[in-house]
Amino acid sequence: MPIGAGTVCPVEQKLPGKDGATTLWDEVFGPDGMPRELYRPLLDRVLSMPRREIKLIIERLEATMREMGVTFDIKRSRPWGQRPWFCDVLPELFGGGEWSLLAAGLRQRLRAFEMFLQDIHGPQEILRQHVIPAQPVLGSPYFQRPAVGLPRPGGAFLHLAGAALTRMPDGRMAVSHHYFSNASGISYMMQNRRALSRVFAEVFDDHNAQSIADAPVSILETFRGLAPRGSDEPTVALLTPGAGSPAYSEHSFLARRMGVPLVQGGDLLVLDDRLYLKTVSGLERIDVLYTRVADAWLDSMVFRRDSLLGVSGLAQCVRQGTVAVANAMGSQLADDRALLPFSSQIINFYLGEAELLPTLRTWWLGDLDQRDHVLDRLDDFDVRPLYGEKIAHHEGNPEEGIAALRQALLEEPRGYVAQPRLAGATTVCLDRNGAMDERRQDHIVFALRCHDGDYEVFPGALTRVSQDDSIFTASELGGGSKDTWVLATDDEVGPRAMVTARPAESHAPEAPVTSRVADAFYWLGRYLERAQSLAYMIGVVESLETEELNRAEQQLYRPVWNRMLPPLEQAETGRRRTITTPVGRYQLVLDGREEGSVLSTLRRAAWNAGQIMECLSVEAFGVINNLESRFARARFRPRQDEASLALATQRMCGEATAGIAEFFGMAEATMLADLGWNFCRLGQQFERASITCNAGSTIFKSIARRLDKSPEIPDHAIEIELSAFLRMLGSRDVYRRVYQMRAEPVPVLRLLYDHGDMPRSVRRCLGECARLLGGEDDDSPGLVRTREALDGVLELISDADWGSFLKQTVSAPAEAGGGVQLDPERMEILVQVLDGIMNRTHAVHDVITDGFINHQILLD
Repeated sequence: MPIGAGTVCPVEQKLPGKDGATTLWDEVFGPDGMPRELYRPLLDRVLSMPRREIKLIIERLEATMREMGVTFDIKRSRPWGQRPWFCDVLPELFGGGEWSLLAAGLRQRLRAFEMFLQDIHGPQEILRQHVIPAQPVLGSPYFQRPAVGLPRPGGAFLHLAGAALTRMPDGRMAVSHHYFSNASGISYMMQNRRALSRVFAEVFDDHNAQSIADAPVSILETFRGLAPRGSDEPTVALLTPGAGSPAYSEHSFLARRMGVPLVQGGDLLVLDDRLYLKTVSGLERIDVLYTRVADAWLDSMVFRRDSLLGVSGLAQCVRQGTVAVANAMGSQLADDRALLPFSSQIINFYLGEAELLPTLRTWWLGDLDQRDHVLDRLDDFDVRPLYGEKIAHHEGNPEEGIAALRQALLEEPRGYVAQPRLAGATTVCLDRNGAMDERRQDHIVFALRCHDGDYEVFPGALTRVSQDDSIFTASELGGGSKDTWVLATDDEVGPRAMVTARPAESHAPEAPVTSRVADAFYWLGRYLERAQSLAYMIGVVESLETEELNRAEQQLYRPVWNRMLPPLEQAETGRRRTITTPVGRYQLVLDGREEGSVLSTLRRAAWNAGQIMECLSVEAFGVINNLESRFARARFRPRQDEASLALATQRMCGEATAGIAEFFGMAEATMLADLGWNFCRLGQQFERASITCNAGSTIFKSIARRLDKSPEIPDHAIEIELSAFLRMLGSRDVYRRVYQMRAEPVPVLRLLYDHGDMPRSVRRCLGECARLLGGEDDDSPGLVRTREALDGVLELISDADWGSFLKQTVSAPAEAGGGVQLDPERMEILVQVLDGIMNRTHAVHDVITDGFINHQILLD
């Protein structure tokens, strides 16, 4: 709901009165409509700024989130498959006094529920003494009986945890949900701070916001301390469900900031009761596995049999004490909403204390009396499953929807809880125009277990806000977020240090590169090079067309690019469309239905980049995101006039070639030149060599076919054709610098195949491939086979006597209209040699994938 009729109100202006039926707490404004004292300096600064400046900051914040790759995907309906993350320009503020009370309440709750989990997976005293009923505990779908008796890392279940807090109408905070087993949202908290400080740094001047920058290091050091074996450098990995997870960007960011590999179930295997990571160099032992996969999916041998997300045999590794899994198996029971009504009893039973942080009133519908109470007033409640953020029915649903919900609650009541719909506070966000909108909000706060068994609460939170007219804040339901500041006075002592000091290492271990990561990097490089080469060629064609070539020149140029550019298939008729027209070239750039178009190729590259977000620098990933955005904004409109089509084609080809070059340049400047990045460069160089081989074979096959029809080819025809060929490969200027002569067959062949310094030459590209894979002293089977395959291609090139294939006789002086007479038989031999080089080059791909990605060479 817009505040102030869609305009930014001065701070001193009172806001319109609220509906008398609404009793929600207003976070920013008091009952009199004036800003609360905590928010007054913030609103003074923001609302005194010109509207255009505020709009610019909002746009920059949105762009920064896109560049950083911060997403939360609800549906994969967009072509690029991602929904950008929303962060409001106005931060959420907590005073130090209030935050201390919240932190104390969360620490108390975590200590109690840690003891609860220890008890339930042990003697079950709380059930034996009938403090709470057994049904919502032992009957919970999240109580994993195979977890009973399993060792816990560091003797504890909960190491990194979160909890959702909401305001009650009287302004007190209450716990609405536990994220004890899975601290969902913690990286969004960090990324909100990072993005806002980039685009609106001046707003931090008026407030002493406590830092959360060291959170990833603290988490990493805590997990390293859980390693079961006495390793000086324990290996930690973060297990994710994969890129299909809505929060995959969160997992990627956290793994990148912690400096640990992000792995999926298929990247791991159990051998001799030990957990290993499959890397391009072999198997790497894993000591600590931080999992973002639910308990039931972790091990198909003891939990869900149909799980493909976890690792078969993982529970046995835990049982043998060879790996630590955090949070421990069985932790998810603490997140069951059916336990929320019993929180005060649990805290009192284990700690002998009253709860410091109250629990939001929650009705578990497995209890008959509570179910009847809710069913009588269904419109007053949000009905939720025991875990997750899905709302069973939304406000305004038709009567048949509520009837269906009523029926579901009667059939399976134990799987639901109800909470009051009017719980939660209201806040204000700035919309795209800089006007203040009223939104609903709640918070997720996070804590880390310390070595003394207590918990330290991070001085920040993920504040979730509703979007548009919705009342739901959860990200799964379309909610956005705010950066959250915990303010400290100058004389206040900051939070105790959570980072464990370690002696400096003289030699840092090389980060492992999984086969999946190598595969994604490899294809990222190949697709980007393919898109760049295609865009460059089409751009050259458009430039040639605008140079107003005469008809004779067009007849010589057009066959060259028709042979080099991929054809356009017309699926409905099975016919090929021409690419000699502006609309054909436009489709080859922007038609997403064409598998070989620039757009389709870029989408494949972006998909692969999304699989390895944790391995790419934020700056490099931002370039990919910007390129995605530019192509996404370019709507496909092939019915425009030819001039508009040609202009759009040239513009988007320029965007692609420049954007891809910027990506490689930015990655080289901001990323480690490790084996993972080397596979991206390997893919780029191999694709470039393949394109050169394909192009060379194609053009000289064309010349050979023409020789069959006419033994004499006009001298200028050869020159124009080879000149166009070089120009489309971006090599014409290099040719002139090297040979300082017009384009002739033998020098062109030597330049493109055998020149050691020419960027597109097959020799240079394949030589780079060998260098990127490893040194001569590496005798691993995959590298040995790959090096042999590359040497075989280079040997073919060295053995080729290019001049002998193209012996020619001049039938008459050129100025007299003479031509170059080529020997058709020798040309056929040349074509066979070029085809052999091309086929041997393509075969290298299979050797690379067998040796480093699917490990067929090792199995052999």
